[in-house]
Amino acid sequence: MGRKTLAPAELQGPDFVGATPPDMAAQEVRVRQTLDQQESHVRTVAAQLGYQLPADCIDPDLIQRDIAANMRRSVEACLEVGRGLGVLKVACGHGNFLARLDVLGLDRYVAARFIQAATKFSNVPSTAHLTKAIGNQTKLFEMLVLDDGQLEELELTGQTGELKLDDISTMSVKELR
Repeated sequence: MGRKTLAPAELQGPDFVGATPPDMAAQEVRVRQTLDQQESHVRTVAAQLGYQLPADCIDPDLIQRDIAANMRRSVEACLEVGRGLGVLKVACGHGNFLARLDVLGLDRYVAARFIQAATKFSNVPSTAHLTKAIGNQTKLFEMLVLDDGQLEELELTGQTGELKLDDISTMSVKELR
């Protein structure tokens, strides 16, 4: 009994295997055109949204770092707004604060949350790590349920109960609740 002859195996590999230099050049041109189109699209969207690309670059890693920095600044800005509102409330005298909030376009309950956050987080010795971990205004407001001792413990040791400082930045608002 003899063996049957098998058909030769089909060669498979990258697109350039067996390609001639002109084919390879054409493929490179297509890849460059695709990358140029992607860059053009990213720049168009950035211009439409009024977003200044970091270092005028479309690198997703740089854009992500820029967003993270802006989020940290927004939490710090929320705390600064709360501090300012707290001082404004005292400076206005009784009955005049709500009129000032109307001028600012702020709801009184939102203003109260800003003031509450500023008051609570001003009691923590150093909130730099904490505000970095919190990341956004909604998480900041969710952290208001913690008492001063828990906030201080979180800042000093990185953990309070089951809540870890490192986990806060990756948690959703729902998980944080």
